[in-house]
Formats: sequence, structure tokens, C-alpha cells
Amino acid sequence: MNEDPGRRAQEAAKQRLPWLSFLCCALVLFSGSHVFAQGNNQTPADKLSQARASLDHGQYADADKQLRDYLADHPSDVEAQYLLAFALFRENKPADSLKEYTQAARQRPPRAAELKTVALDYVLLNDYADAEHWIRYALSLDATDAEAWYEAGRIEYTLNYFRPALESFERSLQLDPASAKAENNLGLTLEALNRVDDSIAAYRKALAMQAGSSHPSEQPMLNLATVLIDRNQFDEALPLLQQAGQIAPNDWKILAQLGRLYAAKGDLTAARDVLERAVRIEPEKASLHFQLGQVYKKSGAAEKAQTEFAVTQKLQAASTSSAK
Repeated sequence: MNEDPGRRAQEAAKQRLPWLSFLCCALVLFSGSHVFAQGNNQTPADKLSQARASLDHGQYADADKQLRDYLADHPSDVEAQYLLAFALFRENKPADSLKEYTQAARQRPPRAAELKTVALDYVLLNDYADAEHWIRYALSLDATDAEAWYEAGRIEYTLNYFRPALESFERSLQLDPASAKAENNLGLTLEALNRVDDSIAAYRKALAMQAGSSHPSEQPMLNLATVLIDRNQFDEALPLLQQAGQIAPNDWKILAQLGRLYAAKGDLTAARDVLERAVRIEPEKASLHFQLGQVYKKSGAAEKAQTEFAVTQKLQAASTSSAK
């Protein structure tokens, strides 16, 4: 009797099936072990490159972890320690950042860019005297860094050193003439030096510089509008504040100036609305409560006005007490 060919093929397939299954499993296992080996055979240079890539992409927490893992095996790598210090600065951990910078500096002197970050760590700690010392040290090593001159100007402005700040912003603009933020801060400094016409020109120039930007800053708009309100130029100031408010809707300073403008124009309802919003956003600001109290008083809401004036006095007393 002849054997059925179909049955014969089925039997052969059954015999091959265990071998095929084994081969598939072996391939999966080999592939997995190969990937595992790749992940665990990273060279030190690979790990450091990965940390640098995380920094470049703004993934500072990842860079922090990667650099710590790397330094656990390579504790004497000073470049990695400087990178860790920078990552900590970007994570808003200035005290930890300064600790790492101090340790790294024992192995090699910091460079200008690293000293600039040291200065900014002190800014985050509200220690502007030390911040000024270190930014000036950074500039003594590299006077061609426009950003360092800008930061020097910001620090000096905060310390009310307006003439040095003016020189710093001018140097920054010489190196980077397209810097709208340096031009805006130049305007602030000129205003502080009572050169108001020059400050207005600087604010207008800053606005022109950022006209084509997809992410314009609200600061030149706010600063120019504030000066224009001082000069009773309300019609020009209002659209500037409205545009600034679209960019930064929760900026209490913009709302405060809007309240000031509306009150000056006699629109007490609009003034009250924006100032109530400002107080909700920044409830610990005494000047806002006082401003709102004045609007309530002009509106005939005497009881609400007294409440705001009482809050103003309480906040001012607390501020005076904490300053002692």
C-alpha cells in the first residue's frame, strides 16, 4: 500500500518543530544578551558623552545622575566634577553647585565660564557682593564674553551701582549688538540715572530688536509703558501693557501698572479688577494692597479701603521687623 504524501509531510514537520523552536529561542536569547552586553560595556567616554548630551538638551536632573554615576568610578575626573557643578546650578541648587566648584578648583583653577556660573550661584543665594566679585574675576580672564558683561550689569544694577552697570551693559552691546535684553537693561540703568529720554530710546530700540522674535519679552513693553504713564502718555502705554499681559498674564507688575493707568484715566472699575487680580497673585506685596485701597476709597467703598490699608500696614511692619 502506498504511503500518503500529505501525511508524510506532516510527520516530517512535527519532527522539525522542536528544532525550529529551539533555534528561535536561541536567537532571542542571543539578541537579548547582545543588547545587555552593549548596555553594560559603555566606555567611560560614552558615559561622559551621554551626560554632556543630557546637559545640551536641558535634562539637568538626568545629567546630575549620570555624572554622579560616572564620578563614583572616576572620582579624580575634574572635568566631570565641573560639569556636575554646572548641572546643579541649572537645577537651582546653588549651595550644592558651589560645593562641587570648590572641590573641583582644588584640582585645577576654574576657567572664566565656570567663574561666571559661580557668580550666578551667588545671585541665586541673594549674595550680590560675592556675585560681583566672581563675575569681575571671570571678566578678568575673558573680557570678550557678552553674556558675562550682561550678568555683571544685572548684578551691579541690583546693588544700585548704576554707573558701573551702565558700562557693563554698553560693553555687552558692543560684543552683541542684537541683544534686546542688554538694551532693555541699559534702559533701566539710564532711567535710574535720571536720563529718562535716553531710557525711552533704549526701550524703543529693545522693542525693535525683538520685533521679529517668536518669543518676545514683556519687559521692554512694561518698562516703556511705566515711563509713558509717568508722562501721562496713556494712549501709547495701554497697548504696550495689554501686549505685555498677553505674554505674561500673571505678572503682578504689569497688572499694577494697568491699575495705575486705569485709575489715572478715571476708569475705577477696570482699575479695581486688575488690582484685585494682582493681589490674588501676589498677596504679600504691601504696595499692591495700598494701591487697591486707594481705588476702593475713590470708588466710595470705604470699608474695603480700610481693610486694604490695614493689610498694607501689617505687611510693612512685618517687612521692617524681618529686616532688623
